[in-house]
Amino acid sequence: MQTYAMLSVILFAIIPPSISYEISDKVRDGSIVFDMQKPWDYEWMHFSKAVGVFMYSMIYAVIPQLIAILLFFPVDYPTGLQAAAFAASVLFAFLLSFLINFIVGMSAVLFTETWGIEMFKTVITDICSGAMVPLWFFPEAVARFLSWLPFQGIFNIPLSLFIGKITGTAIWEQLAFQAAWCLALLLLSRLVLRRIERRLVISGG
Repeated sequence: MQTYAMLSVILFAIIPPSISYEISDKVRDGSIVFDMQKPWDYEWMHFSKAVGVFMYSMIYAVIPQLIAILLFFPVDYPTGLQAAAFAASVLFAFLLSFLINFIVGMSAVLFTETWGIEMFKTVITDICSGAMVPLWFFPEAVARFLSWLPFQGIFNIPLSLFIGKITGTAIWEQLAFQAAWCLALLLLSRLVLRRIERRLVISGG
């Protein structure tokens, strides 16, 4: 649990920041139209910014914290396949978090003010992802339900891989689970973006 808690704090540093307020501000002043008219994909633009934040956090926050933990705390870190699976799972977690943030962020085009939606998303994500409490601490029925949602792919799966809670063939099953949700949310994000672009074109003439 000590390792799980410490790594949970570190993972928070590389999770993409919310973009709801940024989009909301641009909807209010109309500049979002210019962003969408630029010669690059709107979602790809935000993803590129998120990757930049990810790399900055890895260099200046995650790596120093990991070194400090490994030096001063007795942590059994994974090796071999377990370590590779953990690294892949962290990348999937980053993508899952970005896609959820993007889909929620695009709701700013419809509602302008997204504070309530953003707070609801944050609470649901923190609880259902295992960021605050590992999913295996929940009642069995609740844990089984949460295990089908994409949120556990953000914290519970990568952290469980690190501490050895997930081993053997379950490693591939959980990575496939993350990949499947990434694909589903990517398709949903593209659909949402197309609907929003059509709405903006109609509203803006």
